[in-house]
Amino acid sequence: MDKKTVRRVVIIALAVLLVEQIFFLICGFGLPAQYGDTFMGELKSKYERLKETPGQRIVLVGGSGVAFDCDSEMIDEIFPSYEVVNFGMYAGLGTKAVMDLSEAYIREGDIVILSPEQSEQTLSDYFNGEYMWQAADGAFGMLRHIKSENFEVMLGNFPGFALEKLNYVWKGKNPPTDSVYQKKSFNTYGDINLDTCRENILPGGYDVNQKVRFTEDVVQPEFLEYMNVWAERLEKKGAAVWYRYCPVNELAVEDADDLKSYDVFLRQKLDFPVIGNPKNSLMEAEWFFDTNFHLNQAGKEVNTVQLIRDIKAMLGDDRTVNVELPEKPHRTWEDISTETRIWTARDSEAYQGEETIVIPENVTQIGDYAFSGCTGLKAIVLEQKDPSKCIVGQHLLDGTSAEILVPQMSADSYKRNYFWSTYAGQIRENTDHAEK
Repeated sequence: MDKKTVRRVVIIALAVLLVEQIFFLICGFGLPAQYGDTFMGELKSKYERLKETPGQRIVLVGGSGVAFDCDSEMIDEIFPSYEVVNFGMYAGLGTKAVMDLSEAYIREGDIVILSPEQSEQTLSDYFNGEYMWQAADGAFGMLRHIKSENFEVMLGNFPGFALEKLNYVWKGKNPPTDSVYQKKSFNTYGDINLDTCRENILPGGYDVNQKVRFTEDVVQPEFLEYMNVWAERLEKKGAAVWYRYCPVNELAVEDADDLKSYDVFLRQKLDFPVIGNPKNSLMEAEWFFDTNFHLNQAGKEVNTVQLIRDIKAMLGDDRTVNVELPEKPHRTWEDISTETRIWTARDSEAYQGEETIVIPENVTQIGDYAFSGCTGLKAIVLEQKDPSKCIVGQHLLDGTSAEILVPQMSADSYKRNYFWSTYAGQIRENTDHAEK
């Protein structure tokens, strides 16, 4: 190939790349926002509330545990000199994202309470660029507060985000919203409205895939340093920064006796105060809703009263909190039909060597590593149309590259579901395998 031809090929290739990039930019930034009604669409409202709320604030920062577990109106009534901003979002987004975004508008006199869920993901430098694009859709100015290393991750997710937006515009429909996980479930403070979330709906009372450990290896050393540096910057602005344990379903705790030594370790490693008695974070299963960190309405009231007491103690206010606590909800899991069950690796043993496993509709949880021994597996076929009725964890597909085939018209719901969204890239509508 002569030099003239080589130059022509290079010019054509560069032109194609340029057109492609322009196409993605138009789709990503030029098309109407599509994610405003989703759960992630709430983040820009929290960002604006923090930005616009005057005076001193109590800012609650963390994952969805903060969004579910705090009654900001109750806090507001007890501390009238403060406004309350619930800046809890979603563990799948990453704790660093909400820390970085909240930092932008923290000011002198604020009280900032960091309360991530007790899990390896939330206590690490994990960051999900795909979810950040969805959260920023229609409010891209937020992204100027994302740290450079995280923005590099987002760049790799941008083409997929742009194409997904184009697909929704092309089909004339917005992303589906799923049960409580949608923007309209939040109130003006940023709390999840739990009026319809009155009882624990978890089979057996807890999520078997979400075991909770209080051991030093749960929290990433780099994240400990990240928290300290973040808190130092906020304190230089004149804010008070405290750490508080997120409520956790005690049935999910592997060894509660580890909590005491873990608390000593955490208080030694953090350069800012840890508030409250860590034992108060262990709550009975009846107080929870749909995960080991999400409280129901009654549980939220109990936790908020304890949070108010913790704040008062830090402020040197020894006046009694006169709030009537709700009764503990009854155990719904004792009412569950014996036909419902949890799918484990033992169930999958009968399918070793086969290409397809069909998960019946009555399966309410699929255990982590359930398919790790099925080396020839190509498709996991789900008969359940409602993703909220079948809970999965972070290690569903460990040991297998199988696709997840769901009932027709259910794929979008699965991809947006709190539990299943991790596997959105592997989820397909069931067109190749007949449901049995």
